[in-house]
Amino acid sequence: MRIPISFGVVDWHPMDDKLSNLQKAMRILRMLGEKPYEYTASEISTVTGLNRTTVYRILNTLSGGDAVIQDALSKKFKVGPMIYHIGNAYLNNYSFKHEIISVLQEISDVVHESAGLAIRDGENIISLFEVEMQQPYKMNAQPGSLYPMNRGCYGKCLMAYNDQHEVRRLLEKQTFEKLFPHTLTGVEEILEEYRRIRAQGYVISDGESYNPSAFGVGVPVRDERGTVKACLAVAFIKGEHHEEKVNKCLSLLLQKAEELRRYIP
Repeated sequence: MRIPISFGVVDWHPMDDKLSNLQKAMRILRMLGEKPYEYTASEISTVTGLNRTTVYRILNTLSGGDAVIQDALSKKFKVGPMIYHIGNAYLNNYSFKHEIISVLQEISDVVHESAGLAIRDGENIISLFEVEMQQPYKMNAQPGSLYPMNRGCYGKCLMAYNDQHEVRRLLEKQTFEKLFPHTLTGVEEILEEYRRIRAQGYVISDGESYNPSAFGVGVPVRDERGTVKACLAVAFIKGEHHEEKVNKCLSLLLQKAEELRRYIP
């Protein structure tokens, strides 16, 4: 086994020999896509396992293409306008973007709550479109945000309908934080939740993510071939008559999920 060696300000790490430059750059960009969305080069080096010289070199290259920018005061790096441009192109690949947003707006107007649509892309659960109601507490993340697979309507619903052998593999290589009492962290209990979702045809998120009072209800959205491609969900603060709201939301979501089939590639 080779031991990490330090030559002055240049740190070497065995990981650097195993990854291509593109893989290293992608590792850095993925980190910049996670909260708090801005990091120093030293923080990036520590978390990614890449040496500081490599990190500085890649950040310099990315900065030259406006993929990354550095704050002049804090010296922290964050994603730049080119990444936003590329991300917007990803959203525009959904040819019926305006129709989908129109459906979300209609749902939000009827139930007076926040509504959104997310998809699964490989191992990632990605929020594509969100309509946020004016509430004391923000219920939805920004479009483009990644969601965990163990909690929330998006993550649980879309992984419930993914290949379960692959899902188990993904679960077993992760460690999940117990944010609230209802947050699922064990592999078997998460898989059991997935089975429950498939059996009932919808997903409930009750105080397991972001806020103990946060409540969500979602349904799978299938394409014309019947394959689950997205999750349509509503989020709100749990109140005295939340069961009535759940029933109202669920009925509307199931109806609109059928309507969205024609817009899902």
